[in-house]
Amino acid sequence: MFPRQRRAEMLDEINRIGRVSVDDLAGRYDISVDSIRKDLQQLAKAGKCRRVYGGAVKIAPEAPEKEAGEPGTTPLASTDEAAVGRLAVARRAFVEINDGDSIFLDISRTNVILARLLAESDKRVILTTNMIDVLKEVSTCPRITALGTGGYLNEDLTGFIGSATVSLLEPLLFSKAFIGTSGIDPDRNAVMADSFDSGAVKMRVVENASYKFLLADAGKFDKRGLYRFASIDEFTAVITDESSLPILEKIQRRGIPTLMA
Repeated sequence: MFPRQRRAEMLDEINRIGRVSVDDLAGRYDISVDSIRKDLQQLAKAGKCRRVYGGAVKIAPEAPEKEAGEPGTTPLASTDEAAVGRLAVARRAFVEINDGDSIFLDISRTNVILARLLAESDKRVILTTNMIDVLKEVSTCPRITALGTGGYLNEDLTGFIGSATVSLLEPLLFSKAFIGTSGIDPDRNAVMADSFDSGAVKMRVVENASYKFLLADAGKFDKRGLYRFASIDEFTAVITDESSLPILEKIQRRGIPTLMA
């Protein structure tokens, strides 16, 4: 059987039953598991499935975007342009993670993508998060030791925020933290969150991490939030796809490097 025909059959099964196993496919086609992994990786790169530990799964269709103010709209709703920016930022953040790191990923769509990249990689890390969607991404990956913070669940954010979460985080130390934001004001040296409860968690994580990376796609600059939880110069670096030289220079003048996505 030609590889293209084999991949077509694999994709048909993924779409039909939702998940396939590398070992099962290798036995069925009587070829090596490495060949099956390459087939699945090629399908994943083409956007036809998603690689997970031990196999691949069907890509769930995304819910249609809702206009601001519609019932069910969350602060995490986005445009296609923003989604491209988040993917670029997540890929650049992935480079900063090494085997053995103890990392924190906070509530952020960019961090959901970053968790997915980690789950599909060979990196071994200890991952703590207050976001349920991040935990889902790494739940089947034995190389990742995952810890959820607990606390009071915010359904809109699908994560834990507030004083209970802050208290649970107090004794935990991280080698690296990857922090999202609702807005950055370079002129005021301000990094913002949408609420006090969310910002308080971010503030605690920034205090407890040796290296802290601010994740900011281009849409976050000069955008205001309700609560300032940190200054730009508290971060080790800003990871961004922002291309405006004046904005980047304002950040760099504060002595903080920008890692371009």
